[in-house]
Amino acid sequence: MDDKGKYPFFTCAEEVYKINMFAFDTEALLISGNGANLGYIHYYKGKFNAYQRTYILDGFKENIQYIRSYLETFLHKRIMLEKSTSNTPYIVLSTLSDMPILLPEIEVQKYISNVMNVLKKKLDIQMRLLINYEMQKQYLLRQMFI
Repeated sequence: MDDKGKYPFFTCAEEVYKINMFAFDTEALLISGNGANLGYIHYYKGKFNAYQRTYILDGFKENIQYIRSYLETFLHKRIMLEKSTSNTPYIVLSTLSDMPILLPEIEVQKYISNVMNVLKKKLDIQMRLLINYEMQKQYLLRQMFI
């Protein structure tokens, strides 16, 4: 890793780091294969690199955003049933490769992924507003007791 690196470097963390060499140039879903963020999903298109326990799914014939939404909805339940535990919980390739995914027609996939993206954006806005309201509340409470 290099803080000033040129390419994204995906690990099993939610945070994306930087690195100076890329190993992949594709559109992919990157899934954390172990640790506290087990099953966390990143989407990326372009040049990047990834840590060894990060699963890289690419070459989709189906709508990748639909697959992402589907996995974000159903993968956690599968992981809870199949994860191996030791000091660090982890999944194996079959957890992902053997997971059945319901695939409607491609137009329906596009529609569902568009709706999900709009809802995610709205949720992000609401979460930022909540944080701002909490900060404002704390400020006002401090002013009351000066």
